[in-house]
Amino acid sequence: MCQDNCNIKGKKFEHLKYAERRLIEKWYNKEHKNKSEIAKLLGKARSNIILEIKRGLVKNLTSELKEIWIYGADVAEEKYQYNLRAKGPELKISNDYDFVKYIENGIKKERKSPEILIAEIEKKGLKFKNKLCAKTVRNAIEAGGIFDIKLQDMIYRKIHKKKNKDREPFTKVPAEKSIDFRPKEINERKEYGHWEGDLVIGTKEKGSVLFTLTERKTREEIIMKLASKETIEVAKALDKLERKYGGKFYQKFKTITFDNGVEFRGYEAIEKAKRRKGKRFQIYYAHPYCSGERGSNENNNRLIRRFIPKGTRIDNISEIRIKEIENWINTLPRPMFKFKTALEMAA
Repeated sequence: MCQDNCNIKGKKFEHLKYAERRLIEKWYNKEHKNKSEIAKLLGKARSNIILEIKRGLVKNLTSELKEIWIYGADVAEEKYQYNLRAKGPELKISNDYDFVKYIENGIKKERKSPEILIAEIEKKGLKFKNKLCAKTVRNAIEAGGIFDIKLQDMIYRKIHKKKNKDREPFTKVPAEKSIDFRPKEINERKEYGHWEGDLVIGTKEKGSVLFTLTERKTREEIIMKLASKETIEVAKALDKLERKYGGKFYQKFKTITFDNGVEFRGYEAIEKAKRRKGKRFQIYYAHPYCSGERGSNENNNRLIRRFIPKGTRIDNISEIRIKEIENWINTLPRPMFKFKTALEMAA
């Protein structure tokens, strides 16, 4: 028999037993221990005790006919058994503590998706009690109750939007600059050198922004810090890249597709080459409100937001940190490439 002053060691994901509910009833109602003390005595998480006490609360009349709330072990046990019958078979994940911690660490600390983590488990030959697919893990995370993971911890869930093929060409720039006139073979993503670009804004106040470029075939990412979101700053950034890559620049950059924001309207200044006569690449503009036409860049921008949330002053982000984020994206295993990275695809 368990003594009142003993510590009952339990696993984090192990359900409370009726005997433990009777102890909670005694400690909570008669000895007036708080929830933290009860959690420590039972070896459970404080959040579990809070939910358990909430489950078993009932009104009771004192000898002075005063209504008070107390915890009833029998009430809590009855509700627990009812819910157990109603929820159906228990997920296999809940009894695999090592697997749960591996997934939590991979998503929250290493910022990887369930698909990448499941592929790594198979590749490394790691052994857990159960073998589960990434879809089951995602469903369990969204349902809650097993993983200590919030949806905002996840790499974003992609939402597919239907393309409007009947949309008229964007008329605020020359017609030939509309994405409608971009060579159709670029859509096939078979040739390297076709990029999508955008700006990542930190705050609504004036200040530094991030200029992001994503290569369509490999998803290779380039991130550059600009002093402002003016067109001239975008042009300067591309001048810097042209100097960096020299003659290889013109093979690396063939086209760039931007949205139609005012910062990209000065296409003549952006296209003009600094190391040779004429243009350094061709610019095209996506249709208004069609971010899906630059979907690869939008996806990578969401990855950047995992490190630099909205409202962060980009002025305070160092160049070293920006390059760390760029490298993380470029070395992230991609399910679409059979878990090869963007750098491996570009090699």
